[in-house]
Amino acid sequence: MARLPALAASLVLTFCCAPAVAQQPPAPAATPPAAAPPGEGTPEITVSGQSKPVDPIDGPTVFLSPMGEPFRSEDKLSGAEHWFVQADKDNDRRVTKAEFQADAARFFATIDTDHDGVIGPEELLHYETDIAPEVMVTSTYGDVSKIKVDSDGKLTDPPYPTRLGAGRYSWIITPEPVIAADANMDRGVTKLEFEVAAAARFKILDRNGDGVLVRAELPKLSTPRGGQ
Repeated sequence: MARLPALAASLVLTFCCAPAVAQQPPAPAATPPAAAPPGEGTPEITVSGQSKPVDPIDGPTVFLSPMGEPFRSEDKLSGAEHWFVQADKDNDRRVTKAEFQADAARFFATIDTDHDGVIGPEELLHYETDIAPEVMVTSTYGDVSKIKVDSDGKLTDPPYPTRLGAGRYSWIITPEPVIAADANMDRGVTKLEFEVAAAARFKILDRNGDGVLVRAELPKLSTPRGGQ
C-alpha cells in the first residue's frame, strides 16, 4: 500500500501534462510582406508584370543644361535625357530642387578650376572656348525668310526664331548661361550667384510649382539648323 501515493502522483502528473502538449497551438503561417502603396517613385506594374518603361526626353543630341553644362550624346538618347539621368541621383524619375542645385554646384566646381569660389574672367573664357563653344555661336536658326520689314524699313518683332548661342540647345533662352548668373556684372560669377541663378531657373522649368521636374513637363527642343 505504500506505493499507491507514488503511483497516484505519477498518474496525476501524466494527466496534467499530456493535454498541455496536445493543445499547444500550431506556429502561425508566415505573413507575406505588405505591398508598397503606389505613388511617385514607385514603378508602375504592367499586365505582363514588368516595370513600365520610361519615355526618354526627345530632342537633339547636343544639349546645354539649364546651368550651361554641355551634353553631346553619342547614342540614341538625346542630350537632355543624359542630363536628366545625371541630375536624378536617386533614380526616382524626377529631379527635385535639391538635386537640381546639387547638379549646379557640381558643374560650378568643374569651371572654378582654382577653387576660389569665383568663376573669373580666365575661367569664363575657358568655359566659352573649350567647354561649351556652342555659346559663342550667334547666328539664328530657323527660316529667316519669315522676318518682315514694316513700312518704315524696320524689322518686325518675332515670331521668327531668334535664339542665340546656348539658347539654341537649351530650355533656358540665354546665349551664355554661366555669365548670365553674374548678377552684379563684375565679370565674375560667385558660388552664391550661381546658386541663386539655379533656384531661379528651376522655378522657370517647374511649371506646375510642385517642387520637382518630371520629363513630361519639360519644354520640347528641336534641332537647330546646322546643329545636331
